[in-house]
This record gives sequence, C-alpha cells and structure tokens, in this order.
Amino acid sequence: ILLNPKEYHEVTLQLSATKCLCKFMLLSLELCETHAKMLFDLLKNSTFESVRVAIMVLMNGFYLKYPLAFAAYSDDVYGCLRDRSDNVRLAALKTISNLILKEMVKPNGQISEIAFCIIDKHTQLATLATSFFSELAKRQHGETLFNILPDTFSNLVGVKLDEQRQLNEEDFKSVIDFLFKYIFDDPRACRDLAYIMSKLTFNEQSLKGLLHHYDNYRDKLFDNDVYQSFLTILDNAKMNLGAKP
Repeated sequence: ILLNPKEYHEVTLQLSATKCLCKFMLLSLELCETHAKMLFDLLKNSTFESVRVAIMVLMNGFYLKYPLAFAAYSDDVYGCLRDRSDNVRLAALKTISNLILKEMVKPNGQISEIAFCIIDKHTQLATLATSFFSELAKRQHGETLFNILPDTFSNLVGVKLDEQRQLNEEDFKSVIDFLFKYIFDDPRACRDLAYIMSKLTFNEQSLKGLLHHYDNYRDKLFDNDVYQSFLTILDNAKMNLGAKP
C-alpha cells in the first residue's frame, strides 16, 4: 500500500498503513533501521498532510526507544520545519523542541531552522519557537544556547541557504534581535562569541544586520579582544565584498 501510493491513493488507507508501519518498526532496532528510509521517503513525499503529521508525532516514540536509529536522517527531521503545511511544521516544531528540551537530542546548528520559525506567519508556530529559545536559554545558565549560537548565526547569514530560505533584511534583523537578547553580560562569553563571529563569512545583508545591532555590542568594544575580532570581521568583509580599503 505504501509502496504504491498512486494505486492506493486514499487518505484513510495511507494513514492507517503508515501507523502500522511505525508500530512494526518499534518492535526492534533492526526493523527500525531496515525501514527507516521508507518512512522518511513517506515523510518527504506523501501528498497527504495527515500522513506527514502522524509520522512527526510518532517520531517521539522512535527517539525514546531507539535514540540513534535516525541519526542519519536529522536533516530530514529538521527539514519538516520547511513543509508547505502549517500543521506539519507545527507538529515538527513540537516534536523537535520536545526532544531537545528533554535532552533526547543534542541541540546543534540546525536550530537555525527553528530560528526561521520566529518570523513564521503562523502565529502558533512563531509563539512556540520563541518559547523554545526562552526555555533553552534557562538551561545551564544559558550555556546550552550560547554553545550553538555561532553555528546558528553562520547558518543565518545566507552563505549556506538556498534562495527559498534567504531572509529579507527586515526578517533577518528580527531574528538576530531576538537571539541577541540571550547573550549575557559575561565578558568571557562576549569575547568567545566575537572571536567565533570573526571566523564566519558575512555577506552584504548579514553585515548590514551586524551594523544595525551596534547598540547591542558597542559597550563591549572597549574590551581589546572583542575590538580586534570586530576589526577582523570588517577586514574580511571588505575582501569578500570586493570593497576598497
């Protein structure tokens, strides 16, 4: 049924078959790994919204029982945050945030996908995304969030994004504004973040965003290490953008 969706193109039948497959896969790690590709093909290609939602909801059970079985498919899991369906994106965000906050999945740079949700037109999705970052900022005195911010910023600056994921200037500023407020007034943290940012490649839009947030870090520029890191950022930007000194 699942291998022939055109022949059995009926939502109730496809949904029931999908749920049966998931329950079958949960019987053993071997079954889970054997049928993982099929499940993620369904997640990406099923034309039925309810099927994609069901898989994302049931994903909690897979990670609880076999936490490493889907390690190779993390891009596909986070990719559901780009789904055309509001309900699928919402189910994906609920699942991913639940797994991270319960420490079943380690947060990484892919959290930039959640950062995109902050500006989602779907109000419930945007609210859930902001709540996720607020909760993550409380973990280990903010260290958990701080550790993934460099990769998150790197993924947001546009270098690694396809055209559909490029942020306009206003949205970029909104996301950065939101994330910047979680950077605490810890001198060491500021130096570390400035150094890491100096290693990133800034395009014109991201450089404008950095200048737009000058008020957020101008008092940190009195620290020589922070100041030198920002000089490096500007020097690299001149070379990357072809500007004259």
